[in-house]
Amino acid sequence: MELLLTSGANSKIWTLFMDGTSKEKGSGIGIVLKPYAGGIISQSIRNVKLTKNEAEYEAMIAGLELVKNLGAEVIEAKCHSLFVVNQVNGTFEVKEERMRRYLDKLQVTLHQFKEWTLQHMPRDQNSEANALANLG
Repeated sequence: MELLLTSGANSKIWTLFMDGTSKEKGSGIGIVLKPYAGGIISQSIRNVKLTKNEAEYEAMIAGLELVKNLGAEVIEAKCHSLFVVNQVNGTFEVKEERMRRYLDKLQVTLHQFKEWTLQHMPRDQNSEANALANLG
């Protein structure tokens, strides 16, 4: 971990995979981070009961905060929620106030990076983050 903290400070690309899930007893968040220097950092978080879209936003915010705290400046984020990806990228209009608050918080977090991209990734290609979200 110490090596990652030291070497993560330059502008190499870090890749973040995330997923959020909503279950009857609560929500789960799965984060898989691949630093440019190699290796994998994974995290599963249990959360209060959230909607599926709220859990997706929570996963993205938690993942980006983790990446930023590790010193990353350039992030390539991948999420299987087309709804969230399209809201963040400005393709879908945000109609609900709760989703607007999530989007506003996420945009503040994203602006802390020198560069960022957010891409849609099909669920079957995001299986590690999905499994961690289900553990949560």
